[in-house]
Amino acid sequence: MKEKIQTNLKLLQDLKFLIYQFSDYRVDFYDFGILTFQVRGTTINLDQILSQQKSHTIEEIAWLIVKTYQL
Repeated sequence: MKEKIQTNLKLLQDLKFLIYQFSDYRVDFYDFGILTFQVRGTTINLDQILSQQKSHTIEEIAWLIVKTYQL
């Protein structure tokens, strides 16, 4: 089940990126909601966090988000 969810998420991510490319970049990533994460009524701006944490690995950033927002 876990692998199926990961596969589906990867496919959705790829689909969104292809739409972005095929639209000649006229569609903004914010239109897809892939730069934000909604959890318990809170919007987490992933793009902002990534830009602030450039010296960290993606795993470190993920743990930071989990700890900060008590996920």
